[in-house]
This record gives sequence, C-alpha cells and structure tokens, in this order.
Amino acid sequence: MFLIVLFFVTVYPVVWMLSGSLKGTQEFYTNIWGLPQEWKWQNYIDAWERGDLGRKYLNSILVLIATLAIVIPAVCCAAYAIARTDFRFKKGIYFYLLLGLCIPTGVLAIPIFSVALKYKLVNSYWGVILFGAAQCMAFGVFLLRSFFISLPKSLEEAAMIDGCTRFQSFTHVILPLAKPGIMTLVIYDGITIWNEYLLASVLLRDGDKMTLPMGMKAFMDKYVTDYPQLFAALVIVTVPMLLIYFFAQKSFIEGMTAGSVKQ
Repeated sequence: MFLIVLFFVTVYPVVWMLSGSLKGTQEFYTNIWGLPQEWKWQNYIDAWERGDLGRKYLNSILVLIATLAIVIPAVCCAAYAIARTDFRFKKGIYFYLLLGLCIPTGVLAIPIFSVALKYKLVNSYWGVILFGAAQCMAFGVFLLRSFFISLPKSLEEAAMIDGCTRFQSFTHVILPLAKPGIMTLVIYDGITIWNEYLLASVLLRDGDKMTLPMGMKAFMDKYVTDYPQLFAALVIVTVPMLLIYFFAQKSFIEGMTAGSVKQ
C-alpha cells in the first residue's frame, strides 16, 4: 500500500504537468485536474519560440559539458588521494571539503557575486562553469571516496608488483572498477547542473547567455502566468534528464549502493 501511495505521489505531478501542457488556457482553469479534451500541441511550439529555448538549450549543454569536464577528473583524483594515500592533514582536508555539503547555496550568493565581479566572471559562461564545478566537488569526493575504499587493495598492489606506477594503477585498474560510481556522479551532477538556477540568476545578465532554468521566467508575468505554455516548457526542459536517468538508472543504483559495502 505504501509503495502504491509513493508511486502516485511521485508520478502524478509529472502526469499533471504533461496533461496541463496540452490544454488551452481556458480549459486549464475549468478542467485543472482532468485530462485534456482537445490536445493543444501548439503549446510546445509557442513555448519553444516564446522562451527562445533553442538558444538556451545550447547554453545549458555548453555549461553542462564544460562543468563535468572539470568536476569528474578533479573529483576522481581528490577522492583517490584521500581514500588510498596517507599524507598530513588528510582527515582535516576531507572534513573541510564535507563542510561544503552543509552550506546552502543561497547563503553564498553575495560572496560568489563579489568574487565573480573581482575576476570579471559576471555575465560569463566561465563564472557559471567554475562556481558550478566548485559546488559539485564536496559531494563528488564524498561519493567516490567511499567507492574507492570499497575496492580491494590487492588489485592495485598486484598491478604495482607487475610494474605499474601508482598513476598507471589508478588509471588502468581503479578507474575501470569505479565506473558505476563515476557514472552515478555524472548523472547526479549532470541533473544538478542542468537545473541550476541560482548561479545563473546571480552571474548572467545577457539574455543570449541564459540557461534553461532562467528561460522559465519568460512564461511568468507580473500579474498573469500562461500555465499551459509554462508546463510545455517544463516538459521540454525535464524530458532529457528523465530519459538519461531512465536508461542509466542501473549504473546510478549500483554506484549509490556499492560504496556502502566494504570488500
């Protein structure tokens, strides 16, 4: 029974969004909970044009790829160093990184803007990319450190006995075994970056550089909101991430659970 209720609570908002995106404005208010009587596919075309979603899609993809290109190598190296090597202040550095999980992003809005202004990163893709990468570091290190610790040390030691350097054992032995954890990190950070609104709203000013979450503002006026077009835009924005998660959910679940079992 609990699973049925949970399924309904989870799925119904998505179904309602899809249903609302296919209604006319008048029908949306007169038949807000029911299925559309006449499907208005034109809402998607109007939403695409009104929000300039094509341009914002390209901006979001650019920010996503560039941020992941920075985060994944940096997190893999940092998590491996903390999990597999011994050096001074290792625990202190690790706990310092974990503090990033405890600080809400909203609290950092003013400091982020001040630093971005100083280094001329305001209204720049690089501002969103670099600060976005910094935000993803703490959870990434936390996740992959647990995953690296769960891998048997004997595999790495055997590779080093066969002549591999530590770096070679890391790239040829550890990273392939850590693929589920890395895929989990890519999916989680990818969804986080794709939906990032605060950084974009703080740092971006030019409409041509805005990302998809910023584009949703075009459908919300001061006194009235066109909900069918807004829902259509939300479907356009949400569907890519849902598809990626649907096809990669096996790797995501493996990565989230594998690090909890020590071998």
